[in-house]
Amino acid sequence: MATSKTPFSPDSTNKQTQKGQAMIEYVIVTGVLVAVLFVPHELTNNMAPADYLARSIATFFRGFSYLISVF
Repeated sequence: MATSKTPFSPDSTNKQTQKGQAMIEYVIVTGVLVAVLFVPHELTNNMAPADYLARSIATFFRGFSYLISVF
């Protein structure tokens, strides 16, 4: 029984092409994440989500440090 290679078999793909595709996917996903984090939105009171997150963490640690200083 002869086996024929299909277009999707691992032997027929080019490793260099796959590496290039992974790089393009990485750049696209990174670009979308940056856009989402640094564009102001209504859900975060017209602040960039990254700024909102940084302020939330700072507020939390301000209260946490006060709690630690009391005890």
